Amino acid sequence: MDTPHVIAGRFRVECEIGKGGMGTVYRASHLELGRAVAIKVLKPEFAADKVVAERFMREARTMAKLRHSRAAMIFDAGKLPDGRPFIVMEHVAGLTLAETLAREGRFKPERAVRVAAEICDVLAEAHSLGIVHRDLKPSNIMLNERGVCVLDFGIAKVLATSAEETRTHATTVSGLIIGTPRYMSPEQCIGQRVGPESDLYSLGVLLYEMLAGRPPFTDQLASAVLVKQATAAAPPLVALCPEIPRPLALAVHTLLAKNPSNRPRNAANSRSMLEKSIAKSKLPAEMWPTPFASTIAALDAGSSAAFRSATVFALTIMLGGLLFAWSHNRRPARIDASIANQPHNENALTRRTKEAEEATARAARGSTPAAPPVVALSHSEAQAIATSVLHGGVADAHFLRVRSGQAIAAVHRQPRSGATWLYVLEGRRGKSFRVTSRRSLDAGGLHAARWAAEVVDLDGDGYGEVLCTGEEKRRGDWQNRRFVLYVPRARQSYSVRVAPENRLSKRMLATWSSNSMSNNARIFRRALYQRAASVPRTL
Repeated sequence: MDTPHVIAGRFRVECEIGKGGMGTVYRASHLELGRAVAIKVLKPEFAADKVVAERFMREARTMAKLRHSRAAMIFDAGKLPDGRPFIVMEHVAGLTLAETLAREGRFKPERAVRVAAEICDVLAEAHSLGIVHRDLKPSNIMLNERGVCVLDFGIAKVLATSAEETRTHATTVSGLIIGTPRYMSPEQCIGQRVGPESDLYSLGVLLYEMLAGRPPFTDQLASAVLVKQATAAAPPLVALCPEIPRPLALAVHTLLAKNPSNRPRNAANSRSMLEKSIAKSKLPAEMWPTPFASTIAALDAGSSAAFRSATVFALTIMLGGLLFAWSHNRRPARIDASIANQPHNENALTRRTKEAEEATARAARGSTPAAPPVVALSHSEAQAIATSVLHGGVADAHFLRVRSGQAIAAVHRQPRSGATWLYVLEGRRGKSFRVTSRRSLDAGGLHAARWAAEVVDLDGDGYGEVLCTGEEKRRGDWQNRRFVLYVPRARQSYSVRVAPENRLSKRMLATWSSNSMSNNARIFRRALYQRAASVPRTL
């Protein structure tokens, strides 16, 4: 579908100068005034989509409100004869930040902060009007002799203070991702409501790239970038650029905080923070506080469980199986082979005893200490012992290797109350099995759930952890799930519950136990995350 040589009877199209997610941009000239303009025309594949077309026209209304000297202004809007909407914008000469970085490489701290400060000026006015840019990236920042000009508020979102739509969706019905993954905020990646803090996060990514020569997160798969953007802490900037001022590095990581409430309050505060970070300090450089990974991670320590939960499961909905493409290089949880259902006979017991003794001898010859030699019980043996100790009601039981020797993890459903518990029974030498700990599995709103257990060795120390999965049946489908991971070594349990947002919604939400957010629980949280990611999008 060709674009007319003359648009609206007064703009002569000269050449194409760029393409975006929604439209193509042409350089044109006003036939009467001789003024150079930029005309953005909605792409043909989106022209028939009323939702996208309305968003495109909303761009015109949004941009018309903003009259800042460092923001490209809009002059006109309309529709082509074939129905495609167009807008006429100020044409800004110069090089984009992307082109400048490609030519010159990394910026010095003073130059990077100067660019960021001028962007903050535009954002401050836009935010005061209830406008969020939502697509700050190097190709939307023009640099010329006048300084910075921010382009393309084309997917700007009018905040709740306006009468326009306030709900942010990660994709349209056409599958269009709104925003650029490398520069999107975590909340934008998962389709949550965005506010001015979202632009501040994107500003932090721009600063990071200006200083380090690369954005914090890169990958060939856009989906993998979305996952990293929403869940991973940015690599410490001082590790890539040890020469930059430590206060500046910490300021950038403050902008990159995963929790929006941990970022600066507004664009004006961000500018002040950045300018102070490069001011001459009375302290010698070696006394500057260094934002190591632990310091950077602390910026996200206040993230609410609700935000982190939404992050996990909105990404699950958006990305599905593509999540595996990012995590394939991580070491997967290893299922303990001892839970296999082996025949209960004397030969099997003798063979398992001999294997345990041989493993111990091999470890003694090496440098790695071995787990104590114990006889691994078969599934039926574990089930029989647990049933005897707990007097029936055992739905599932598995052998568990612990530091004290043998143990059994048993899922027990109490006959009278119907409550389900996880019991750990330990058997010491010369003594029978006894209950050493128990955890309720039905917490978190589950009732009459079906529970199963498995033994995994997540940290590779030779001792198992117990992963329990509970499913509550409603209206013929499994609609409510809870995953509980019990670590016998620390006698700690971590959990996450997955359920639809409401009765009519297909969107999955999650509720995490508070201790799952600690740094010590990282490896266990990842295991729960991976298991929860397998929950179907539509239940």
